[in-house]
Amino acid sequence: MKSKEIIERLAAMPPRPPGVPAVPPIELVAMVTRMGRSLRQWKKETLADFACVSLSTIERVERAEPVGVESLDRVALALGYEKGAFTAARIPIPREQAAAEFVEEMGNLEAVPVRPFLTHRQVRMVAGTQAFLIHRPELGPAYDADVEALTEWIDLVSWVMGPHSIGGGEFNRRRDLCGNVLASVSELRRRGVTVLVAVMEAPIPGIPDWKVAIISLTPRLSDPGATNRRTILVDRRLVQPGPGYLPHLA
Repeated sequence: MKSKEIIERLAAMPPRPPGVPAVPPIELVAMVTRMGRSLRQWKKETLADFACVSLSTIERVERAEPVGVESLDRVALALGYEKGAFTAARIPIPREQAAAEFVEEMGNLEAVPVRPFLTHRQVRMVAGTQAFLIHRPELGPAYDADVEALTEWIDLVSWVMGPHSIGGGEFNRRRDLCGNVLASVSELRRRGVTVLVAVMEAPIPGIPDWKVAIISLTPRLSDPGATNRRTILVDRRLVQPGPGYLPHLA
């Protein structure tokens, strides 16, 4: 079943009684599964491997066909949801609210080209931005020290070589700083982490050339497709100054 047909089936469903718990319809599970896999740029086989289910099970889920509770729970967990997200009864929110939340969430996502973080040129590119954001949603606390080391080196190289530096530092010092950043990246790779880098244009009023470096860290065990990833989706609300602003100033 195509996505358009699934959406049409969802739109044709009668409103559910307010305040009455209900299990998510299989059409909604199909759409959430398709979107979750697409956002991760996973093949169906990859999701099947992580969920410990067959490829045919993933295909049935995405066609909005009946699938057992245990398999649906495994698919939900593989996509980062809690057990029961696809199978437990809950009080549904109004359609208008669900649509508004969906538009707000998806409307702020921007596809940004990424590449493996490997070169001095990329370090200089990161240093030349106004801020940087390290994205590590699936990287556990065992990596905190490595991430902190990388953050400190990027802070330093941004201070010495960034757009607000004075003179940019001596050539040998700049070269050594770039090498230290890449050494931190190399240590993360050695520990099984895929490190990708990108620069995102994020103009704001008064600062039309505002740019943010995005450094994506994902464990290869839980996201093997990251090594071949060419774009990531970034929430624009996380890269612009304002409430909840997270990036380090460069």
